[in-house]
Amino acid sequence: MHKVYLFFLCCFCLLLAGCWDEVDIEERGFVIGVALDLAEEQTEGSPMITLTDQFAVPAGLGTPSEGGESSQKPYNNLSLDGQSLLQITRDMALIQGNAPFYEHLKLIVVSEELAREPGIFANSMDLLIRDPEMRRETKVIVSQQNAKEVLEIDSQIEPLPATHIETVNENRDKSGAIIEPLRIGNLNEYMLEKNNYLIPRVVPSDGKMMFKGAAIFDGKKNQLVDIIEEKDVVALNLIIGDFEGGFIKFESNDGMMIYEIKRAKSNIKINTDDSGHVNIDVEIDTEGNIAETFGDRSLLNKGTINEIDKQISERIEQKASSIIKKAQEDIGIDFFGFSQIMQTKHYKEWEKIKDNWDQGENIFQNATVNVKAETTIRSSGTTDKTEE
Repeated sequence: MHKVYLFFLCCFCLLLAGCWDEVDIEERGFVIGVALDLAEEQTEGSPMITLTDQFAVPAGLGTPSEGGESSQKPYNNLSLDGQSLLQITRDMALIQGNAPFYEHLKLIVVSEELAREPGIFANSMDLLIRDPEMRRETKVIVSQQNAKEVLEIDSQIEPLPATHIETVNENRDKSGAIIEPLRIGNLNEYMLEKNNYLIPRVVPSDGKMMFKGAAIFDGKKNQLVDIIEEKDVVALNLIIGDFEGGFIKFESNDGMMIYEIKRAKSNIKINTDDSGHVNIDVEIDTEGNIAETFGDRSLLNKGTINEIDKQISERIEQKASSIIKKAQEDIGIDFFGFSQIMQTKHYKEWEKIKDNWDQGENIFQNATVNVKAETTIRSSGTTDKTEE
């Protein structure tokens, strides 16, 4: 009996031994943001990459007891060049007092220049995805200019640039010109399934930053192939049914009007009866109000509202058809998710044509896409008259 007690006592002692890999929090170098650029100076062989880590400086963030302010800068950006990201992070530990620690990473910024180079983006993301410290919720964006410039923007609200950008990317209920934030977990799925995907794009200017359009990536090559602007992003979100809020500007008979969209949904039907030719029907249904008008017509007249309904529907159809035409004729790849719909609803037909969808015979480029929009104005929003 005493031997049994002794055995359990030894087992409990092992549980009290503590964590063998414990590291004091003071020794952590908390990385909040990461930027990837092509180095200014290149050597023969593998390309040189500039990795910038944004380290949070707790003393600069302040505490409530200190009034939340500090004269010290709340972050420190450290940039190093190298051919291997793993090597660069290890070299940072020789410069930075606290070794880089990525479990609190909020943002990864990649320059367009690097993303256009074959193989570099995929290899870089692969390393970050497999890093055990990496969280699946970390967001990825593309920068028009050097990515490290994005981690130096000024913000009067957020002390850390990486946190500021992450917050702005969530304002999709205010503007339809922003695509859904891309998390590195979703990026991993796209890369594994070889589906084309979009990454939010930012443009730094004069110490500030603004989301402008989206970067289109070829899912087979994991390489940036083109850019779409804000007006096209609005149409894209309406097509794929991922519109959380925003507006449409259009010209009426007597001036410009702003249609604020409160609700939007889409229905996409694909006819694959003819494997050599695919027909796609896109139905877009929106509800909203006239938020602003520069004309003098009364918005209380039902005939006027019906006319405006028709004008808005035509405007939405025009915008949606324009981006679809651009995808088919200029860009040449499907980034609307039509292929995913076919995989889900028409699997047998998809297996026959998947190798020729946006390559080979380019079935997507030759597909017939019909867009139909229905608009409902629930409120006039503004008027200079009252209903009698």
